[in-house]
Amino acid sequence: MATAVRFVFMGISLFFILYGALFSPTAEAAVGTVFVKPALVFGRAGTGPGEFSIIDGVWVDRKGRILVTDKGNNRVYFFDQEGRYLGHFGGPGSGPGQFRQCTGIVVDRKDRIIVSDQGNFRIQVFDGEGRFLTGFGRYGTGDGEFLEPMGLALDAQGFLYVTDGTRDDVQVFDEDFRFVKKIGSAVSQGPPLSRIESIAVAPNGTVYLADEGNSRIQCFDAQGNWKSVIGGSGNGPGRFAKEVEGLALDEEGYLYALDEDGGKIEIFDSEGRWVRSVGGGVGSDPGQFKSPDGLHYSPLLKSLLVADQKNRRVQVFRKTDLWKEPAPSLPSSQAGLALPGEKAP
Repeated sequence: MATAVRFVFMGISLFFILYGALFSPTAEAAVGTVFVKPALVFGRAGTGPGEFSIIDGVWVDRKGRILVTDKGNNRVYFFDQEGRYLGHFGGPGSGPGQFRQCTGIVVDRKDRIIVSDQGNFRIQVFDGEGRFLTGFGRYGTGDGEFLEPMGLALDAQGFLYVTDGTRDDVQVFDEDFRFVKKIGSAVSQGPPLSRIESIAVAPNGTVYLADEGNSRIQCFDAQGNWKSVIGGSGNGPGRFAKEVEGLALDEEGYLYALDEDGGKIEIFDSEGRWVRSVGGGVGSDPGQFKSPDGLHYSPLLKSLLVADQKNRRVQVFRKTDLWKEPAPSLPSSQAGLALPGEKAP
């Protein structure tokens, strides 16, 4: 009799364990998330050559070199495709070629390296080897002035887009760095922006802004008119636990966005529909993240690069690996999508 009771008790316990695993909030939040092992991980904490303090931006140039900004060490690093250190430029200060918190980085079609010098309220421009060419910007709220220049992006014409985390707008400059226009909630209809940093621009001119303070992505057309909102606060597919960080677009138009506190990458199609979530959660193992910040897709390497800030490393994911495992499709109501013309969640 005692044995029978014991088996019944074990059966009931097993039922509740399985029920909890299937229907707990944790399991629900993990629906659609695919773990992907990175193809390459490199970097470590320190102040020496090739060592990281607070990395922010990442880019791949036409030579296949990986460039990383470190706003703690005030340097821009060069690494090869295997993550081997090649050199760096910069240093702390306010002189030409020096930085006070370098953040965003892009390399334009003239092979110029363009860097946001946040603490000096300016943008600096270097040749392909890191030699200073020019700079522009100063403290202020006028056209061509900055309070907190952060994210950078380039459009199909080679125009430069600069986000400002305090002004909450985007300033656009031509290839000679002349001011062209502003984009943001202050100059177009749409929900307010709160601390924008990351930005991506599609070939058709659509602008995606990481609206960090509101846990969402806002979209604008090529003329700067507000279009729609993607995402929103939450732990489910297509949503962000807190801040939206890096944004990147691949050659097929898929949008990648970092969920900083959720330890994952959210992927959306060109219409803003959630496609899949990739990541191992918050942690220090390969494939996990701690406060990831910069994100860049390299058509040359066919890879997505993540500046994994608090782990002081860069993780590189092959695109084929990101899409290898199937992920369920969910209704847009569950995927954090606000269709064009709808109000933000």
